[in-house]
Amino acid sequence: MPDHHPVRVLVTGFGAFQDVTTNPSFEILKRLPQFLPDIEIIAHPEPLRAAYHSLLKVSPQLIHQHDPDIVLHIGLAVERDYFAVERGACRDGYHQYPDVDRQVISKSERQKIWGKNSAERLDTSMDLERVAELWTLNFKQMSRSNKVKDRKGHQKSCDMDSAKLKLSDDVGDYVCGLVYYTSLTELAKRGEGRRNAVFLHVPPLSGEAEIEKGKAVVEALIVALGEVFQGQNECL
Repeated sequence: MPDHHPVRVLVTGFGAFQDVTTNPSFEILKRLPQFLPDIEIIAHPEPLRAAYHSLLKVSPQLIHQHDPDIVLHIGLAVERDYFAVERGACRDGYHQYPDVDRQVISKSERQKIWGKNSAERLDTSMDLERVAELWTLNFKQMSRSNKVKDRKGHQKSCDMDSAKLKLSDDVGDYVCGLVYYTSLTELAKRGEGRRNAVFLHVPPLSGEAEIEKGKAVVEALIVALGEVFQGQNECL
């Protein structure tokens, strides 16, 4: 029988941007364990800069370096009060909002980057309906077992059941959308061409208890992604 290897999940988070000095996406990432059942988490130790041209380079570099089975990008949605897995991302639109370097990607530059025949939109290859089902189930199980603890292992009082978990189709046309589209494009170049990347938007979170709840949400999602990935491979 072939050797069993854990599912390798590359996870990234963003750093400061606009008026956000502490980004909860990276605060969550810093607290993730290296391993979950049947899963190895590769947490990129540096926050991604909210800069278009940097992301165009960093995302492919990380995929080539770590050769993950799944890529999970985490970012902040400042106007939301829920956690949302995004279905896909568009190629265009990144000329509208300047990044932290006050740069954009012009329409003419976009054509040079992606080429004339590139897809206007790419969606993840993951079965998100099944992911959402397992994500919710996993999180409820964690809530019932009351496993949310602080970084020192002490029990935290945290309203786990208040977390809203959703699927979304609004990753936006700022850096979140660009890094998602970039990773989906890069993954499609590999052998089987499967775009096993997902973007998770988290709401504003402050204080240790909320960050720990966010960590539990992300862990539940990673386990769900691993389960769906293994199921996909069994069907091949």
